[in-house]
Amino acid sequence: MSREKISSRIKTLRYIIQELDKARLGVYVDTKKLEEKYSSLKLKEAPLTWDTILNSISAIQRIPTKSPKYSKLIRLNKLANKTLMGGLVGLLVAVIVQLVGQSYEYYLLLMLVVLALTNIAYFLKMYVGHQLDKIYNENKEELEKHGKILKKSIEYLLSRLREEYRKLGVKPSSICLKLKHADYNMLYVVQRPGILSGNYKLCFKK
Repeated sequence: MSREKISSRIKTLRYIIQELDKARLGVYVDTKKLEEKYSSLKLKEAPLTWDTILNSISAIQRIPTKSPKYSKLIRLNKLANKTLMGGLVGLLVAVIVQLVGQSYEYYLLLMLVVLALTNIAYFLKMYVGHQLDKIYNENKEELEKHGKILKKSIEYLLSRLREEYRKLGVKPSSICLKLKHADYNMLYVVQRPGILSGNYKLCFKK
């Protein structure tokens, strides 16, 4: 296999690992794109079929829909998106006002409106995210049940990724990934989530 193909497989494996890792938390992932990339690898020795993986992703994503709060959260999320869009439109208008030389007071008023709309959208998003986390915590058993299936698949994909790097003559111990979970057997924590990132920086063990 050429180095170009190996590099392409590495890129695909990293993408799938990161997406499945996010899916363990209930984060939305594009399952059609995932299926295309997963199928392209032709993993005949994979411990789980794609259908099994997809069923677990779908089951996790359905957890919030069972809550009576779900419809309200959907409405609030849509409102947050519209509010944010309004803020962007306001910013554009403010820039135009500044360019055409309108009064500074008018520009300042528009910027205050933009700031208010942006803050409202931010806090709505924060509230929705907090409520979704709460719903998942209330259904922790189901989340962990399907999360274990995704973790098993990720562990296998990590082993394949390690082998692909070795084919290129790259030491796996020099390779790191940014993931939401730090419970993978082949990886160790280099950096924990901080203010600017919610991901762990994980590298392959020697």
